[in-house]
Amino acid sequence: MLATLLPGVREIRTPLAVGYTWLLALWLAVGHRIPDTDRASGVVADVYRLAHAAGFVAVGIAVSVGAYIVGVIATPIGLSITYASGKLIRRTPVASITPGHRREMKVTEALGYVVETRLADRLSEDDAFRGRVVERLTADPPPDAVSVTSAEWDDELLGNLWTRRWAVYRTVHVENVVEQLQADRYRIMWRLRGVSDPIALEHDRLQAEGDFRIAMFGPLSAVCIVTGIRWSPWFLLALPLLVILIYVGVAARTEAEQSLAAALASGSVVDPALARLDAQAMPLRPAQTPPEPGE
Repeated sequence: MLATLLPGVREIRTPLAVGYTWLLALWLAVGHRIPDTDRASGVVADVYRLAHAAGFVAVGIAVSVGAYIVGVIATPIGLSITYASGKLIRRTPVASITPGHRREMKVTEALGYVVETRLADRLSEDDAFRGRVVERLTADPPPDAVSVTSAEWDDELLGNLWTRRWAVYRTVHVENVVEQLQADRYRIMWRLRGVSDPIALEHDRLQAEGDFRIAMFGPLSAVCIVTGIRWSPWFLLALPLLVILIYVGVAARTEAEQSLAAALASGSVVDPALARLDAQAMPLRPAQTPPEPGE
């Protein structure tokens, strides 16, 4: 029963927390201008009388509903602004230190591993495919294997999984398949949900955690700015620390997308782009030494 309640709690938590924090920022900014009960008049006095008549519990419920509505509106706006800003920053010279750049690298690496492993399995079974790879390795060998013959390459590929993965990485152009899998990640997620796979629940949990952390950056920054203006500039020193929220939020979303790669690797879901690897002709890299992994 708890497992069925948690997704709903996560759905409410982010907009409620974001809304409350925006209301806090608003109160810190203008709350001191609101007159006390004995000095209030007009609409403000009516609000005070209504709050007194309704009681503390009713006021708390009303404030929570208001915070939720504010959060429902502010959360997608804040996330959209953050992601759009991240895309713009990734076009600058500092792109390599952005969390979005690291996310793209790690997700591409995970999907590349899935594709290379799938092709490594095919390499042991498809004689024609293995023959093309052996031909390329023989014609364009690595510096430490210039004297290896075609027969020796063939025996090595049949007998060693790691060598097959390395051979696929060196000779086969897999980037197009990785791009197709990245573009198809939403459909992959829906397929997992359709079969009630636990990976889908883990993906949703990680994505919700990431969105919560990123969405809190905006309202918490507003609180720091308001307090910095009203009380002391020292509060503004917390702004750089809040950037950490974006990094840890993107890290959670990265884990969520890596879980999709794990689902593909385990066979929990079948993607058309991945399934085609078992039969389609794979383009080989140009006859030159590719960069080694991690370079």
